Amino acid sequence: MFKSGFSLTTDAHLLAAMFNKTPVVAYQDNEIIDYGGVIQQIHPNTIKINGMHYLKANCDFKIR
Repeated sequence: MFKSGFSLTTDAHLLAAMFNKTPVVAYQDNEIIDYGGVIQQIHPNTIKINGMHYLKANCDFKIR
């Protein structure tokens, strides 16, 4: 559905990536903080990937 490097900028993008089990990379300040995996949960303020929670406000999520 998404191409590699696509930025997940909306909740709809994040939900689609989780539903399709698309691997995601987490970035903070343009640096990779987690090479990622599949989104496990989406909360109002955080995203859970590989057991770690990342703040939506502080991180960018892109398709691996």
